[in-house]
Amino acid sequence: MHSLREQFGVALKRIQIDDERRKHAVAAHTEIRELLEGDPQLCAWGVDTVLIGSYRRHTGIYPGKDVDVFTKLTKLSVSDVDPATIYEHVRDLLVKHYRDRAEPQPRSVKVSFDTAGFEFSVDVVPAVRMGGRWAIPRFDTSVWDDPDLRWVETDPEKLTELTEELNKLVIIGGHGAYVPIVKLVRQIRCHHRGDEKPGGFYFELMTYWAFSGGHVEGSTYAELLSSTLGSIDAQLRSGAELIDPVLGTAYRPPPEPDAKRTTTDVFSGLALNARGAISETSRCKAAMIWRDILGENDQGKCFPIPDGCDEYGRELPVASPSTSRGSSEPGGFA
Repeated sequence: MHSLREQFGVALKRIQIDDERRKHAVAAHTEIRELLEGDPQLCAWGVDTVLIGSYRRHTGIYPGKDVDVFTKLTKLSVSDVDPATIYEHVRDLLVKHYRDRAEPQPRSVKVSFDTAGFEFSVDVVPAVRMGGRWAIPRFDTSVWDDPDLRWVETDPEKLTELTEELNKLVIIGGHGAYVPIVKLVRQIRCHHRGDEKPGGFYFELMTYWAFSGGHVEGSTYAELLSSTLGSIDAQLRSGAELIDPVLGTAYRPPPEPDAKRTTTDVFSGLALNARGAISETSRCKAAMIWRDILGENDQGKCFPIPDGCDEYGRELPVASPSTSRGSSEPGGFA
């Protein structure tokens, strides 16, 4: 088995959100959070904004085009207010400030930024207390008048905690391996499935269960990724519903049957290829398998070709040092 440690390290750098983009993202969400936390009405409702989603969990991949701002209204609960009241206030505040850059969505408001040619958006979603957790407006606005249906329970901060805990279980090179594997899985899904459902978060949860369920083995990224893809293949083929590890409820909405079948077929093939990469005796051929699995982003191929290999997975001949003397040697002057 060839670990290809250096190549996996390069691949992880190529799929991570670069510092320049992250800087713009920080500036954007900081600006919006200051606006929200400075609003008198939101302050009266106990506003407390936090980052959630893949940006907060550090599981997002290049190019990283959005970040989620969870707007907790700590003095309100589901029994105190209806979704329309809090949503409309947040919507009106953002639209007034950002005008046409603020796009109202069913339960959140998307604010677009374009800094130095970097297009980016911040999604703002308001939340109120629901017991020990939080509730956000249901996506279907037609049920907002129904007290039994209008809220959806959530706890994104708990998922961040679970991610941080899981990232401590397996260490490679002094760093947690779970988060890097999530990124690699997200890249694989993005390359092979594009905009099709299920999306990256669905695969992040399957990776969570692969690690927390003890189905992942190995001491290298190659072994861990192969094990993870095998677990994802098994989860997809089982037909079982994917469970939210925080709430203990089924993932909603579930993937459409046709999309699920296609995804299952794709990842069964990828898991098989990954096992082939692990058992491959040729370092060059193993690298080419991983190169095909990880695919590319708009910066090019993610997995580099090792030194001594060509673009077709063949080992390059090693040049023999010359031992001849004579005409190649410098001669004396007559």
